[in-house]
Amino acid sequence: MGAALPGCHTCRPGPENSNKSLRPFLQALKEAGGVEKTPDAEGNKRFLELLNHSFPELAIYRQGRIQVSPGVEEIGNSPTEYYRTVGAIIALLACYSSSLNEEFGLECVSAGKRGPMSLDQAPGKFLNMGNRPVDYYQFCERFARQMESEADWWGMMIFLVIHDVGKSDEFRKAVNETLPPNQRTDDHDKALASALKSDALKRRLLPSVAELSPARQASITAGFSTNFQLPQLGQGEIACINFRGLLELDRKYLLNGSLDYYFYHSIFDIAGASCNEKYIFPLALVPVYMGFTQAMDNLIARLIEQPKTDERTLYFNFLYTNFQRSYSQYDQEFSTLCESRVFCHETGLATLRVLAMTRNSYKNPAKVTELLLGDMQLLVQELAGSPVGPQIMLYYGPDLLRMSLGEDLTDPSGQNMMDALEALGCLYRKARKTLALATSGDYQYQLNVAPLVTVIRKAKDWKGGKQLREVVSGVRIKNNDLHTEGIVELT
Repeated sequence: MGAALPGCHTCRPGPENSNKSLRPFLQALKEAGGVEKTPDAEGNKRFLELLNHSFPELAIYRQGRIQVSPGVEEIGNSPTEYYRTVGAIIALLACYSSSLNEEFGLECVSAGKRGPMSLDQAPGKFLNMGNRPVDYYQFCERFARQMESEADWWGMMIFLVIHDVGKSDEFRKAVNETLPPNQRTDDHDKALASALKSDALKRRLLPSVAELSPARQASITAGFSTNFQLPQLGQGEIACINFRGLLELDRKYLLNGSLDYYFYHSIFDIAGASCNEKYIFPLALVPVYMGFTQAMDNLIARLIEQPKTDERTLYFNFLYTNFQRSYSQYDQEFSTLCESRVFCHETGLATLRVLAMTRNSYKNPAKVTELLLGDMQLLVQELAGSPVGPQIMLYYGPDLLRMSLGEDLTDPSGQNMMDALEALGCLYRKARKTLALATSGDYQYQLNVAPLVTVIRKAKDWKGGKQLREVVSGVRIKNNDLHTEGIVELT
């Protein structure tokens, strides 16, 4: 379960005197009939009542306004995030069921009517784990090895119950009221981490956490305090500063499984992302369950092997592994350039991020490097984490770049990519202008570019990077009050 974890029992949280178990929740889910018979909330009423009674924090997801992504909030009292969280919990219960050698677990995350992702449909790019049952059972077995007791499973359940409570405006307001102005934030993970560090806030807002052992509480707090976003890592989406929390993490949390818990919660969270009142069961996808597990192992191994590394080196080395597999013919030339530490940490890292944002599907990697070595130094600084001020993450940036390129991925002249990169540079400049008076530069600012992705999806005859450049020239940026997040607005 992650690098160097087996046998490291001296690092683990101590034993807990707890009679808490996931079995009653699993049994209630079974008694309702399962995903094929009763996929909706009404049919699983007893299960949901048991969840709500056991974990009062779940009420937070249904009260007031909830932030579903940077710059985007649901209407007041919307149940959207509640059912997504329920889906993540069921994904964990499915894994628990599979660890008991039951078929019910795999059915929960793969069977039923799921549109194009149903098992009876032709497998697409995002393969349903039901088509790869052996892989799913291996994933569950691997995860269960770290769950040495019911207390471990219970702790992971609570991890998922609370993982997104920071999206609630009321929750963040309650936390920010206890903090000095320079520590207040609209970042939901940071708000949750602050609450977890306060005994008073835990008793008031997170009572299920407060009932855990001190060691278990510290383990959960350590994960959220990193503020790291595993799902955005492989596509080069996160800013370099996002690695800082990992590098500052106490080494014992690398060795005792705490960071693994935090990373695994992202897998279960994504499985539940499509859940709603009509369909509360999650969907396990091969790229998420298998790809993210490989990514977390890779990352944890690097952190253990190179404890004194820096943000840019860690980012570069992680992305370089996939780069080598995808661009073997260009690798020799690129690696020679990377003998320069300056190139490696600046243009080299920027090249890897751009290519990763296309899922390494762009066919002219040398042209990306050439363009970035040209008149795009400001873009390079943004991508390499060396701007003055907060580091900017383009939320949905990979979708934006990849889709904007359209069908022309061979792009012999590089014109398509040049236009797309100029569009990204324009977005960074517009966002940077709004941050000119930021009181601190020591954080990641997230700019939601989903509205631009929607424009591309709706276009009947998209003209590639050139058209993206034209559209971006007319957009404006709307930030939240704390200038930690913003969203693109079309004019």
